[in-house]
Amino acid sequence: MFSFMLPVKFEVAVTALVFVACNAAEVAADYLLKPAVDVVQHLAFERSSPVSPESVWAWLTTPDTPGHALFISLIWLLVARVIFGIFVWAKTYCSTWQSMSMVYYMREAVYDRLQRVGFSFYDQYSTGQLINRALTDLQNVRQFVVVGLQSSIDIVLTLIGYFGLLLYRSPTLAGYAALSLPIWFFTIRYFAIKSRPVYEAQMAASDGMIQLLTENIAGVHVVRAFATEELEKKKFKASCETLLQKLLDGARLQQQMTPAIRGIATATNIMLFGLGAIFVQRGVLNLGDLVFFGVAMNKILTRLQQINVISDAYQKAVVSSDRFFEILDCPDATPQAPDAMPLRPGGGAVKFSRVFFGYEPGKQVIEDISFSVPAGSIVALVGPTGSGKTTLSALLARFYDPELGSIQIDGQDIRDLTLQSVRDAIGFVFQETYLFSDTVARNIAYSDKDAPLSRIKEAARIAQADEFIDKLPGKYDQMIGEYGATLSGGQRQRLAIARAVLHNPRILVLDDSLSAIDPETEAQIRAGLEKIMKGRTVFLITSRISSAKRADHILVVEDGKIAQRGTHDELLRADGYYRSVARSQFAEEGASHPESHMDRLHGRRRSRSGRLIEQ
Repeated sequence: MFSFMLPVKFEVAVTALVFVACNAAEVAADYLLKPAVDVVQHLAFERSSPVSPESVWAWLTTPDTPGHALFISLIWLLVARVIFGIFVWAKTYCSTWQSMSMVYYMREAVYDRLQRVGFSFYDQYSTGQLINRALTDLQNVRQFVVVGLQSSIDIVLTLIGYFGLLLYRSPTLAGYAALSLPIWFFTIRYFAIKSRPVYEAQMAASDGMIQLLTENIAGVHVVRAFATEELEKKKFKASCETLLQKLLDGARLQQQMTPAIRGIATATNIMLFGLGAIFVQRGVLNLGDLVFFGVAMNKILTRLQQINVISDAYQKAVVSSDRFFEILDCPDATPQAPDAMPLRPGGGAVKFSRVFFGYEPGKQVIEDISFSVPAGSIVALVGPTGSGKTTLSALLARFYDPELGSIQIDGQDIRDLTLQSVRDAIGFVFQETYLFSDTVARNIAYSDKDAPLSRIKEAARIAQADEFIDKLPGKYDQMIGEYGATLSGGQRQRLAIARAVLHNPRILVLDDSLSAIDPETEAQIRAGLEKIMKGRTVFLITSRISSAKRADHILVVEDGKIAQRGTHDELLRADGYYRSVARSQFAEEGASHPESHMDRLHGRRRSRSGRLIEQ
């Protein structure tokens, strides 16, 4: 946690100096009460010659008089108080400046880590947990830095300053004052041990509440569609009640701790005041010493009472920093080699060599897959749901690394390349389209914020998105709602295709990207895509045979293995998954299935429904 002070070491140094100066000014201002009170004590013996109101100023300003001594002591006291007030302002400002600067680097670090960790990390933690750790836990750490760390420094400096003067004026009285410190220590330690599990339970309950809230907001359409508003309200109420109980447990513990701490402070203060009065009566101390002792002990005990607040902030920070650093300490799923090289220019040739991969140990998703794709080829990946088609594209972009085997782009192993160059070379249109809360233009130009409007419009035209964009009130400057909620599924998918087109990659991955588009628009988009597919390697992940048949090569993936490979006509002539799905789809669509060579050879023809009829 303290490593985050390195980027703000200048702010820390300035704040420390201001703290020292502020505490020195406070001690000096309080110590100057002593000569002022001593003068007043001396003046008490001169009541026989009172000063008239008309001559007060002259009495105060005439040198070598008791009044002048009072005047000088009051001037010094005023100057000290003004200087102390200035340092209090500077202390507050520097404290906030340093802590907020530190929080800036903490936020930057956690966001950077969230951008680099693997997808398995997001499988382990929910969205609500990550939001809570990046916000609430971070603020708990900041609160400890402000309240805990800086207050601890303040307490140490106060004890040094005031105890130093107490020892100078009366070592005996200072020794009695120190007797209460061990009692303070063991009392605070007792409550600190009891508080940590309470705060852990509070943060876990807070995670649950925020997770429920984020899921409900994201799934509001499902909630409304199934009319489960009352059910969700009950679930959220139960979650809030759980959090409330955990917070009340912490409050009860705090209320037990506060009276104990204040009781020790009160007893110590009364004891020292009584002893000080005895010392004054014996002539060991002056009245000014007693007043200063009272002020000093009040300041010391007031500071020491903050220890329960510091302990509270510390225990919260310990729990929060553990959770916070679970994010920061998570390693990259696909670490970049120290000597990684950028990908050389090329046409986008891809080679998988005996690749094995599983998301969990002992559960293989991809087994011994090998294939080569020449540059500029269109490859269709076909297979049942969960067979590993999308996983292959994720391995190609190094979202994950294979357990065994290698993947090459243009003859270079992707593990020897920089992540930036690999992902710059690949453009994705995912099955689940994600759009940002931004304008249409900035969503299309996501990979190139400086792209001119002409390029953005050309990409939209190719994706057949320009027609509906021109009908929007703001056209390309129209703001899109969260997740693209203000657009239809087909419109979102067309914008995603336009985003990939503008990215201009050498390898294009279309992951079932035309599934939410009607056949007529699909044909129009495909016509536009054919223009940009030229000279690029295209991976077409699809469940539609009508899309796959246009590919140069088709790979049929079943149970993590390549079960079939070939062209559309070759696979239609072979028994297997591809031919059975093709017949099923064309029959369902009611389309006239083109007769294959094998059908003609066996004297079969097809009806309009797609069924085979023996001739």
